[in-house]
Amino acid sequence: MEDHSYAAEEITAYSSETKSWLAEEESVAILTKFHEQYCGGTLIAPRWVLTAAHCVKKNNRRRKLIVRVGEHDMQKFDSTQEDIRPESEFPHPDFDYQTITNDIALIKLRHPPSAFTQPGFACLPPEDFKPKRNKPCTIVGWGKLKNTHIYGSDSLQEAQVPVVRHQKCRRVFEYNITSTQVCAGYKRGGIDSCAGDSGGPLLCSDYDEHQERYYLYGVTSYGEGCGKKGKYGIYTKVSSYLDWIYQTIKDNR
Repeated sequence: MEDHSYAAEEITAYSSETKSWLAEEESVAILTKFHEQYCGGTLIAPRWVLTAAHCVKKNNRRRKLIVRVGEHDMQKFDSTQEDIRPESEFPHPDFDYQTITNDIALIKLRHPPSAFTQPGFACLPPEDFKPKRNKPCTIVGWGKLKNTHIYGSDSLQEAQVPVVRHQKCRRVFEYNITSTQVCAGYKRGGIDSCAGDSGGPLLCSDYDEHQERYYLYGVTSYGEGCGKKGKYGIYTKVSSYLDWIYQTIKDNR
């Protein structure tokens, strides 16, 4: 099995040339202590961010990070942006950095975002939620637009990708894709995950009482290359972790 520790760190996000609008209010940028963006996340409650475990933990050590809410353009000061330090981080207790399984984490913020950030909160999916086959889902973040780029995108981007059947996804990877992971992307490549958007959302829609609602179906985890033909992005399946999410929040109010 190839070393996925590099893949998770360097090959996670997506490429697109369209301006993001869908998840701008609930998407957050995760920064290093030097204020360099390296991951994404999603607000699911006023003080809680859902992201990937490898974004908060590396080689069994906690990362020193900052959560930026209300960001759009990294090169400009946005009137809605606010940097918030975490009070605590909760990587999933069964996260395995080598195999990148159970790659999900919660971050509890020291305080809720201020009103001027105009925060929104993503909906967690029902336990039995399945995306519609004929409708692509949406990925969001500041990752590289091409694998050859040195840096990620300055502005928040989005792209649409279809969820791929589990059996089909398993055939193109030499390692195991578990039932708690989902794959998304195109066999032809071109639109896919890329460096910088680990922890960001995979949002899929459904109709609830005649109203379209987007659910946080996946958390960007890893992949092989960016938009590589015959490969797909791999995401942690949020609905597999609902009990852990709710219990962690309840135990740490």
